[in-house]
Amino acid sequence: MIHFAVLFAALIVLVNSVSFAGTICPDGSYVGGDSCQICPDGSYVSGGAGCAITPKGSYVPARPGGPRIAPDGSYVPGGADTTICPDGSYVGE
Repeated sequence: MIHFAVLFAALIVLVNSVSFAGTICPDGSYVGGDSCQICPDGSYVSGGAGCAITPKGSYVPARPGGPRIAPDGSYVPGGADTTICPDGSYVGE
């Protein structure tokens, strides 16, 4: 019985330590950071920095270095790590 309790406790710690990048916004999209900000086209970026338009016409958070391309061809903010979200999209953290 003690082995079951140890295994269960380890499982709880593992589940609580797993985290996914991004915050889900009202439209179902993910953004890096902990808040959502709406841009002129109705899309969301992580809050606080404003919106920067990309060469494709989409928006990312305004940051120094401008938008940069992610592995899937989408754009993320410059100067940030690129992280994959549960839905397969990329965000800049």
